[in-house]
Amino acid sequence: MKKKQTDGPRVRVRFAPSPTGSLHIGNARTALFNFLYARKEGGRLILRLEDTDLERSEERFETEIMESLRWMGIRWDEGPDIGGDRGPYRQTERVRLYRELARQLVTEGKAYPCFCTEAELEARRQEQMKRGHPPGYDGRCRRLSDEERARYLAEGRPHTIRFRVPEGETVSFQDIIHGEITFSSDTISDFILMRSNGMASYNWAVVVDDAKMGVTHVVRGDDHISNTPKQILLYHALELRPPLYAHHPLILGVDGKRLSKRHGATAVSQFRREGYLPEALVFYLVGLGGIVASDGPLKGMDEIVEAFDLSQVSKGTAVFDHKKLLWINGRFIRELPPDRLLGALKPFLEAWGVADKLGPEKVRAIVACGRDNAHLLTDFRPVFEIFTRHEVREWQPDGGTDRETARNILEIFAETCKQVEILDEEGYIRAAKAAMKRSGQKGRPFFMTLRRALTGQDHGPELVKIIPILGKDEVLNRIARVLERL
Repeated sequence: MKKKQTDGPRVRVRFAPSPTGSLHIGNARTALFNFLYARKEGGRLILRLEDTDLERSEERFETEIMESLRWMGIRWDEGPDIGGDRGPYRQTERVRLYRELARQLVTEGKAYPCFCTEAELEARRQEQMKRGHPPGYDGRCRRLSDEERARYLAEGRPHTIRFRVPEGETVSFQDIIHGEITFSSDTISDFILMRSNGMASYNWAVVVDDAKMGVTHVVRGDDHISNTPKQILLYHALELRPPLYAHHPLILGVDGKRLSKRHGATAVSQFRREGYLPEALVFYLVGLGGIVASDGPLKGMDEIVEAFDLSQVSKGTAVFDHKKLLWINGRFIRELPPDRLLGALKPFLEAWGVADKLGPEKVRAIVACGRDNAHLLTDFRPVFEIFTRHEVREWQPDGGTDRETARNILEIFAETCKQVEILDEEGYIRAAKAAMKRSGQKGRPFFMTLRRALTGQDHGPELVKIIPILGKDEVLNRIARVLERL
């Protein structure tokens, strides 16, 4: 893929998930947009783990997040697994830096220790809401004298470090997607930089990390717009230039509410287990941003990179429709090159235990047989079972095919099959036409009888595709087994 040459600072973006759960589809979209922008601009993507939630962060979630990203085709240039010259890439390994810079702001009078307890803060919040005021820190410890602060510190009182928000300032930034956004600093309460347990707050850690890692563009969900003025103020306090920001809309369910488990699958790993293709998921997520037409020609990652334009991402809310994704997935199953589709199916075939029962040529033929009817990779399981698990079930009349009618159809079809040299597609058609003529049966009664006898299923690929793969000997053997039960 040819990378665009850029003037000025090289584009550096980051994706910074919290390893407290699986990779949510909304976060996956953020990762994808960062990856596409980096590749389009010839820049670098950083993977950084925001693991300061010590109680909920787990190594297994780190592994799952990275596996999900790789499955989607998202590759990073720096990260906890591959290193880089701006690391470390886990926040728990950067705590000393957060503390040092917080102390620097305290020394400069831009931050201060806050000795208010959680109980005191909660009581004040309740009182503010009772009076109809928006809840926020009232600045009590901001007004402490130097002597009071020194005494409290000497006493060893637990404390946080709060940022002293400048008064009367206008915070404005040009969002790449939304345009100019403006806040008044008077609407922002003094917020915490370092917690009493010694860990950094989100807004402090992210600013320090982005600054030290040379992040030039922050691409994230628009639920972070309210955090942006706080972070810009922190950049100013550190006498640093803020990055450029692009806030894309969140993904909602079809009911207009924030996407959650009640809407169905929400984790990338779950979509993977259910049999979605990464190409389909990527295409759909980009389509939600208006970059490609979901009902237009399918595009692979290279084509999506070429089409990607961060400034053209839709400002409107993205609605996640599982039915639309399922339809797109079916399109990819039908249009992917056979080798790509076989590669995607490989772990499923191994899990189903059919990989060792069938040779590669037969596997390829079965995949070709089933792809037109499949919407998910898991839809191939009953197709493979046609060829690996023939079970003679109790005969149920359907459409006039009572036992006697079914027996007549099967006996005659077996005879006409024996009369063709090779039971390929053409041979099957000849045998079927002859059997219909001799038996006086056609349409649903005839073909449902054959389907049930030969596959044990009521639905699936067309018989004209199935029977040549089974071959004449197996077709006759299966009919014989069924006739024994009729």
